[in-house]
Amino acid sequence: MVAPNWIGDAVMSLPVIRALSRSAPDEPLAVLAPPGPAAIYRAEGSAGDVHETSGLVSDARAIANRAFAQAWLLPNSFRSALAPFLAAVPERIGYATDGRSALLTRPLAPPPRDLHQLRDYDPLLRALSVEPDPEPPRLPLPTDAVDRAGAALARAGLGRARADDLVVLAPGAAFSWTKRWPADRFGRLGGELLARGLAPAIAIGPGEEGLAAEVARAAEVSLPILGTDLGPVELSAVLARARVVVANDSGPMHLAAAVGTPVVAMFGPTDPGRTGPTGSPSIVLDRYVFCSPCYLKECPYGHECMREIEVDRVAAAVERLFARPTA
Repeated sequence: MVAPNWIGDAVMSLPVIRALSRSAPDEPLAVLAPPGPAAIYRAEGSAGDVHETSGLVSDARAIANRAFAQAWLLPNSFRSALAPFLAAVPERIGYATDGRSALLTRPLAPPPRDLHQLRDYDPLLRALSVEPDPEPPRLPLPTDAVDRAGAALARAGLGRARADDLVVLAPGAAFSWTKRWPADRFGRLGGELLARGLAPAIAIGPGEEGLAAEVARAAEVSLPILGTDLGPVELSAVLARARVVVANDSGPMHLAAAVGTPVVAMFGPTDPGRTGPTGSPSIVLDRYVFCSPCYLKECPYGHECMREIEVDRVAAAVERLFARPTA
């Protein structure tokens, strides 16, 4: 299986790999994925082999050496079909997008975008009589990841004594800044939650140190910062320890839902009906305006779709999720 490039998309593909594994339990199942998604597939465990992408030629050689009978292409890009084509995999299944039909042996018309993205892969599976898995994504957490997450929380002063109060704020979004609720709002939310006796912390991914510093400055109080030394699975173990995660439409939002943590999610330029959190209690907050959802990486207006989500509205959503009975 050729995997998506983004963490959130990889999480949403976990039901696909479960379905493929269930359909042919005695056949080898492998995944070709970038390093971050690769860690997720290893933790999920359905694939016996997870190969990290390292370049077109080396990827094609690795696929050819394993002599696979089928290649399932989840990304819609031309490039994602090239390595299986060059490796001469006998059956190459994917959507006829990005001018790549000639690279596929089983090109399918892309599905309508009127259901959640989880269901986008169902026609691919059914094309070869594989029954889709209807359950939401689930990410098991290896013991070593849980231990590293616990150590990170302890270093941040957020050990077991405060676990019941932990609220993780995830201000990033890899696709574009347009998906981000403003950093100053995240900071003000952190200060408000701390004043209410909760234990807010900031969680970031690679390259988001500046964003975390901006959030911390706006909070005007000291907020621990997590994630700088954690991979996506270790970060998931941190999110699993939280009572609530507050996130944009992003990888951390999907990771939190996949480990069962309640999520408050902010949406504006994207559609929660397509990529909203699934599998855990969630509250989606949006302030749709005339141009929503636009899916643009640059906003030609004033970013009103995200800026008009107020701090007190988010804080109230956090409190509603806290009020739910815990397992």
